[in-house]
Amino acid sequence: MINLKNLDRENWLLCAKLLLDESQKDYVAPNVYSIAESKVEEHFKKTLTENSS
Repeated sequence: MINLKNLDRENWLLCAKLLLDESQKDYVAPNVYSIAESKVEEHFKKTLTENSS
């Protein structure tokens, strides 16, 4: 089962440390870049509840 949560002070570092399989590294940026984008780019600032509608 997958459990989605918003990033916060408690869990962001665990998310940043997630690694990609070697075969995926050419297709997806490391999580730390996506986390940074979500905090500074306005169009990435939706919450889980906003995305579910």
